[in-house]
Amino acid sequence: MSAKKIIIMAGGSGGHVFPAITIANYLIQNGWDVNWIGTKNKIESDVVPKYNIKMHFININGLRNANFKTVVSSPIHILKSYFKIKKIINNYLPNIILGMGGYVSGPGGLAAWTSKIPFVLHEQNKIPGITNRLLSKISTKNMQAFPGSLPNAEVVGNPIREDIIKIPSPIYRFKNRFGPLRILIVGGSQGASIFNRILPKISLFLKSKVIIWHQAGKNELEKTKKKYQKYGLHQHIINCFIEDIASAYTWADVIISRSGALTVSEIATVGLGAIFIPYPHKDQQQLLNAQDLKNNGAAKIIEQSKFNIKSILNILNSLDREKLFVMAKKAFSLRVKNSTMKIFKIINNISKK
Repeated sequence: MSAKKIIIMAGGSGGHVFPAITIANYLIQNGWDVNWIGTKNKIESDVVPKYNIKMHFININGLRNANFKTVVSSPIHILKSYFKIKKIINNYLPNIILGMGGYVSGPGGLAAWTSKIPFVLHEQNKIPGITNRLLSKISTKNMQAFPGSLPNAEVVGNPIREDIIKIPSPIYRFKNRFGPLRILIVGGSQGASIFNRILPKISLFLKSKVIIWHQAGKNELEKTKKKYQKYGLHQHIINCFIEDIASAYTWADVIISRSGALTVSEIATVGLGAIFIPYPHKDQQQLLNAQDLKNNGAAKIIEQSKFNIKSILNILNSLDREKLFVMAKKAFSLRVKNSTMKIFKIINNISKK
């Protein structure tokens, strides 16, 4: 019997790509053949080929902050992308197509619909982007990480990598832990300039009370290292990118980070107290992603307009390991279990029909 075939469409950011890779790997382990459609100049072009997944590239960009030339040429690129994806579908003949977000999903979802191929959609954020809002009206099945994102969508959570799922629960991690508070700072896969500018000063005020592990991004790595060195304490770890994020989560007492959908889901899965500084999107998607953890007492939120050394120190000075253990347990209580399995079952069942 020949393998079932799926096209996965995801791109633009780690928040779309990494959950899609988790699904792709699970499908491959279960005998599926996987192809991927993405864009050449984004994160997927570097990451996806490492997993031996066949990639097809289309040329499409988003319109957020776009210049006049991009806006004018956009319909042409969308049309070209639509016909290119139609051709890929006709050649590959997938059983099903999965859209995991990013601009690539727009023409891809339309091509799936007009090709009469079952098309399932997964929304990672609390607030969906315009592409997924439109596609949800023509998709075969809608899935969502958080309740209330898309109409008639099943809550399945965000797919989390196996090494993160296997991290021991807070009760085991915090047991017999002592010494300085361990602060993990993650500004997304590229780092966050505002984190790199403000957060090294924590070490100046808290000195030996804390150990910091800071993901600064490759563009500002040396500049951020110099800031920590200027304050004369050398126990801190500064990386451009933390490859083994599972080890970092296991190590940390608290995380200071953005609140992208995947980060929020990972923090709940691990059980870790958080201080979120949401990226100030117009639709406030990151703020809303973090709201459930905040309301449950598992996280604090500082809006970027109020984020400074004083606001972050006020929170850190009010916390100790005992309080962070309580926050970690509250985060852990909000985890969504078996997300990957739930998504796999939906894909498998629809492909049989």
